[in-house]
Amino acid sequence: MAKPRSRQRSKKKKKQGQPAQRKRRPQLTVEEIDWKNFPSLRRFVSDRGKIRARRITGLSRKQQSQMARAVKRARQMGLLAYPDQDRRVRQ
Repeated sequence: MAKPRSRQRSKKKKKQGQPAQRKRRPQLTVEEIDWKNFPSLRRFVSDRGKIRARRITGLSRKQQSQMARAVKRARQMGLLAYPDQDRRVRQ
């Protein structure tokens, strides 16, 4: 008769008393989040022109709102494209 397979998994032991490490958020200066600095704003805009989410960019809540405001101002000034600008107009 065949021996039954064991389903033992290697369990990593966690150190007691230490909390799980949080994801580090990049600290940006106010000069980096500016509508005139559009090359740095391209990091936070997808290839389709949409603003990336906080969980993807890794920014804090305050930095994300500043960045979104800067992207919108850069769009108004014509430095960045709007998300639906590449679509053709239906007739």
